[in-house]
Amino acid sequence: MNQYGVDSSGAGVEQVSAALLALEDRVAVDAAAGYAAAVELERRADALGNEALLMRARLCWIDMLRRTGDVREATRQIKAIHAWARKHGDRRLQARAHLVQASIERLSGHRAGSLQHALKAVELLDETATAPMQVWHRLRLADALAENSDMDAARPRYRRVEELARELHDWERLLVALNNWAYSEYRAGNLPQAAEVARRMQDHAVVRGYHLDSDALDTIGAIQIANGEYAEAEQTMQVCIARSKSAGANDADEMAEYLLTLARAQRGLRATDRALRSLHTAHTLCTERGLHEVLVRVYQERVEVHTARGEHAEALAAQEAFIAARESLPSPQRKSMRVILCGLRRYLAGHSRTTLH
Repeated sequence: MNQYGVDSSGAGVEQVSAALLALEDRVAVDAAAGYAAAVELERRADALGNEALLMRARLCWIDMLRRTGDVREATRQIKAIHAWARKHGDRRLQARAHLVQASIERLSGHRAGSLQHALKAVELLDETATAPMQVWHRLRLADALAENSDMDAARPRYRRVEELARELHDWERLLVALNNWAYSEYRAGNLPQAAEVARRMQDHAVVRGYHLDSDALDTIGAIQIANGEYAEAEQTMQVCIARSKSAGANDADEMAEYLLTLARAQRGLRATDRALRSLHTAHTLCTERGLHEVLVRVYQERVEVHTARGEHAEALAAQEAFIAARESLPSPQRKSMRVILCGLRRYLAGHSRTTLH
């Protein structure tokens, strides 16, 4: 049996289901290994003639495709999962599919779509949801609210996720939740709040004996840059990138994000040659993986670096690329946003507190 619970000697329905659950609810899975495990579980489910298990396995490898950067194929494949889950009334599979779809929409730059799917993923939670789902799905909703510039709505969601994770003693997800919350406060320009949540994250890591992962180091590096600690931030991001390469990719956009943060630290140090090299690698990753939202910020940073170097023609070209990339992002229609926000208000009004099943 391998690390994901796949028994090479063959398995029955209960064994395949348990192996899938281990894959579905883990905090961090090496995406390439997870993909291989999910494909093998799909083969076993097919041999058992169990369509529900087959769809669960297929959704697992679709999520791994998304995480390794094949966003387009993940987008194409997930449509069949949504259709099957709706047809068969499989509420838990529907919830998981909407969670994966929310991440796909985010990577594609569809922030409103990401929020819509994140809200649906939470609304579908019921007594069949696992304890990790109770935390994970609500965290994605908080993240989506923050990404849509609504920290007033995101903040109580993050607070409730923290409470749930502590109630469940889900220490790994608590670390992720605090990191996401700190980074969202930073992105919103709330530096004191970002620093306070980041301190709680670091204290939690020390108490539980965890090493901070690359995402957490990226958050710390970003806060250091905001405080003008550029040398410290460059060092933090070098450790971050090295740790990410050693551990394997956890999400499609993470390395591009880390390189962008590194470039900002390097610009602060006036090490613009290094900054341009970092941005070049980030740009390559964005174009290869269809990371449209990150690409916009890469072009924006290029404008800053070329301006700092006095390269006005290059800065103008980067500005034009930035505008074109920004304009290519989907603009949510006011009507669709009203529908999403009305749905969110209904959900929040009916679920001020969460009951664990």
